[in-house]
Amino acid sequence: MNRYIIALGFLILGNFTGFSQKISVSIFNDTKLSTILITPTKGKYKLILGDTQELLRENQILYLSRLGDSVVVRDANRNLGTWKRVSIVGETNEDIIRVKPIMPASPARLYDDNLSFYVEFDRIMAINLIDEEKYIAAVVEAEGGPNREDEFYKAQALIVRTYTFTHLQKHSAEGFNLCDGTHCQAYKGRSEKDDDIYTATSDTKDLIIVDSLNRPITAAFHANCGGQTANSGDVWVESLPYLTSVPDKYCTNSRSAFWERRIPFKEWKEFLAKEGVDTLKIVKNSEMNFEPRQRPKTYTVYGVNIPTTKIRKQFKLRSAWFSISVFKTEVRFSGKGYGHGVGLCQDGAINMAIRGWTYDKIIEYYYKGVKIVNANTVNATDVKLDTLNIQEVLGPEHLQLPPDSVRTN
Repeated sequence: MNRYIIALGFLILGNFTGFSQKISVSIFNDTKLSTILITPTKGKYKLILGDTQELLRENQILYLSRLGDSVVVRDANRNLGTWKRVSIVGETNEDIIRVKPIMPASPARLYDDNLSFYVEFDRIMAINLIDEEKYIAAVVEAEGGPNREDEFYKAQALIVRTYTFTHLQKHSAEGFNLCDGTHCQAYKGRSEKDDDIYTATSDTKDLIIVDSLNRPITAAFHANCGGQTANSGDVWVESLPYLTSVPDKYCTNSRSAFWERRIPFKEWKEFLAKEGVDTLKIVKNSEMNFEPRQRPKTYTVYGVNIPTTKIRKQFKLRSAWFSISVFKTEVRFSGKGYGHGVGLCQDGAINMAIRGWTYDKIIEYYYKGVKIVNANTVNATDVKLDTLNIQEVLGPEHLQLPPDSVRTN
């Protein structure tokens, strides 16, 4: 199949003996691409079509369109033929190329290094073969935003690299390492808003986070914990010793630290009934009020325990830490934090860095009993895919949300 030809001939799939120099990422992975516009914008690129090669000019436009199980390639003046595989390979270390989906239409993105295209899964597959550190910097930017402190970027880079290291085989059966969506890590093209991000990433090159047994950790993180992070076992099935609740005074002045959400009383009553609550016993609405002093695991009403994570999911709340006030016609959730609350709190880490904390101290505060080591010292047998559903990438825009808005993820 095409994907195996590519894996052997053009893509370099990672292995667990340490990072390969390049990793392969399926871009626009959630889009059924059929026509794409490609434009080299910097560096020197070579177009490879079968046994033929030709240099591409800067700003030369290529159109790639699907035709059955092949890709038609043309530029402004020529039809360059129909091919099973199209490869565009950079020849310097500063090659940048623009990718603009035409059908279906999507905003253009810039990518570093190399690209390959072929038809699989009823669409054009677009694969970015990219230097690992450039990829990590791009993910840090997508998940942390620009204009932060260097030590925050270093901490975020360790988290991203640890995830990358432990998931290089996640899509190996499909012929690439990772995808660009939250199924893996948010990757929106090259890091270009802040040069400090790439510098910070390079300063932590090859470093990952491991537990006391030298195994790469589940490096969970979230936007804002509201003043106290969550135990992993309170959010997911598995409890991990390094993902335990810690107090966090550094995030509570951020905009994401507090929120409010209101729903009709009828919706609340119907939800409780589905959870096994005998709503006929309700005498006063105030009997359903809930005011936890610490981050709660369950909401108990009339002898029924309901996980707060379930309530969060049902009503699309920012977090599972909230109080409940029940009135005649509505229910008011007054909450703290933004995200699942496990692991590193981004707002807290940002403010720690502003106050002079170094990246290693930030990591050690949020992940208990861990070490920072070179990835090449970790044995292949110690690497396994996470089974926890920890991906909840909110992105840097959470700091700009209006106070009354509610994110759905």
